[in-house]
Amino acid sequence: MAETTVHGAVRRESSGDDRRNRAKRNRTLPPLSPGDLITAMPDAVIHHIFSFLPLKDVVKTSALSKRWHSAWTTTAHLVFDDVLPCNPDDTYSPDFPSLVDSVLIRCTSPTVKRFHITNFEYDEALHPKLDLWLRFAEGRRVEDLRLGLVTRQLQFFYRPRPFLYCLSWLVRLELSCCCFSLGTTVRWPCLKVLLMEVVEMSDDNLEEIVSGSPVLESLELHYCWRLKNIVIDSTSVKKLIFANGGFSDSEQIWAPHLLSLRVSGIWGLASVFRLDDVSSLVEAELDFVVCTDKSRDLLKELLEKLRGVSTITIGGWCLQVLSTLEMEGVSSPLSKCQNLILRTPVGQCELLGIAYILRSSQCLEKLVIHLTRSCVSKLKLDEESIQRFNFHEDLLCSRKGNFQCLAKHLKSVEIIDFACGFESKHLLALIKFLVGDALALEKMIIKANLRAQHVQKLVRVADICQLHGVSRNVLSYRRASQNAEVIFDYPLEEVSFEKHLRKILNSKRG
Repeated sequence: MAETTVHGAVRRESSGDDRRNRAKRNRTLPPLSPGDLITAMPDAVIHHIFSFLPLKDVVKTSALSKRWHSAWTTTAHLVFDDVLPCNPDDTYSPDFPSLVDSVLIRCTSPTVKRFHITNFEYDEALHPKLDLWLRFAEGRRVEDLRLGLVTRQLQFFYRPRPFLYCLSWLVRLELSCCCFSLGTTVRWPCLKVLLMEVVEMSDDNLEEIVSGSPVLESLELHYCWRLKNIVIDSTSVKKLIFANGGFSDSEQIWAPHLLSLRVSGIWGLASVFRLDDVSSLVEAELDFVVCTDKSRDLLKELLEKLRGVSTITIGGWCLQVLSTLEMEGVSSPLSKCQNLILRTPVGQCELLGIAYILRSSQCLEKLVIHLTRSCVSKLKLDEESIQRFNFHEDLLCSRKGNFQCLAKHLKSVEIIDFACGFESKHLLALIKFLVGDALALEKMIIKANLRAQHVQKLVRVADICQLHGVSRNVLSYRRASQNAEVIFDYPLEEVSFEKHLRKILNSKRG
């Protein structure tokens, strides 16, 4: 290669061989066919794809190419669901145990991340089969194990072998229809998430689990029999979900290091529980139904214990109970709640409950109302009480001197799924009250989602027109704060209602 100097710079002149080599490097390769692209996929990409597919679809990939013929056997995600296929073309075997066996025999992956057996109807004869499957999970160092059993008779609960309590690789474990043995020794050094549903266990079993899981962060208990006292002294457990109590007598929750508590579901007649020490809580959710005449006292005591919690979520049935307390003039426990979330419709049975909880939340800064169509259970109010209160503006206005949060702190209000209740005069009265009396209000966002109300692809024109009229009416409400901004958010499309209406009308004409 020759070199020449131009104005002090060195320029290299390429020889013919150099030019040919450059042309060879720059030559465009012929496009690969779809089949070649599939064949050329790296193993890591294939396994990533498998992690998002149902197992039956993973097996079907064997027909894609020669390389993929046995690729499915290397998957690290084995999710078996014993549900009959909806599509008649699916080839799921009706013999679920044989299907699981055939896949496990062919599995060549040295480690398995997910191993799920769900909706599997269990009886005592299948105990050895389950033991073998769990032995497989033990040998493949499973991190995410789900054993979702179904049984028609309570005496047919699966009683796991001792090795299940010593799976050292587990990070997440879900168990249902199982029975814990007395004196169980638990060693789950990596377990972070534990969910137990329809499980028979004692207070001692729970103590063993908590002490044997040093990094456990989240614990969910659904229908746990024989469990009377939830004692969690671990500093790692930060979240407790307590649902569908099937207990007897009285229960207590003692968890001084807990940060998040959720009580949900439908509770039995004898279910009465109390919070003993939950002094570290920063968020709590009360969204449950209790079929007992002690529900008012129970809820009032729970709110007393949650006075220092900054974020509280309350469901519709609990608001109905609080409505009865408001009608009777029962004083509300003062709360330091700054963020209040309500998951409820807004009707006559809930409006007084909302007034009750707003009156107690004197430091409230943000209110979120997530509208629902209806409550699971409807609390019956006596006719005399209904006649005494009109459940409307007069009721709210007569109490506005008690809402200190409106005078000082409330800055943000968000109403979600407005289409689920925009026809409710009680909801509109509440909005008018908040906008007209919240002196520190900066922003109210109303999110309307008509698809939450209609499953059809095309929303009815009448609903669009009605919602448009309601939104214009709300925007005209008097505002107590000069800085208050009221925003309607329509996630149907990022267009105005007029454009959306025009589009629907055009489609109707076509």
